[in-house]
Amino acid sequence: MPPSLEGIAAGEHIERSLILDLALALSIVRKTRDGLEAARRRGRVGGRRPVVDDDKRGAILARRQRGESIRTIGVVHKTLADTKDS
Repeated sequence: MPPSLEGIAAGEHIERSLILDLALALSIVRKTRDGLEAARRRGRVGGRRPVVDDDKRGAILARRQRGESIRTIGVVHKTLADTKDS
């Protein structure tokens, strides 16, 4: 460590650096939240689009009602779990 940052000065430097880092992080978080909120107001939502549309969902539920196992139907666990909640 350079002599200019030894002792009390080193502590002050590190403390000041941590305060600036925290302020920057808080600013980024605030701007991200504001941006996501503005997007929601415009009707935009993030994330992937659902893979199972209404037609596929109906077919999955009909196959399950006929007694087919989840394994033979395919990856439909989420669809069936959502139906239980409805």
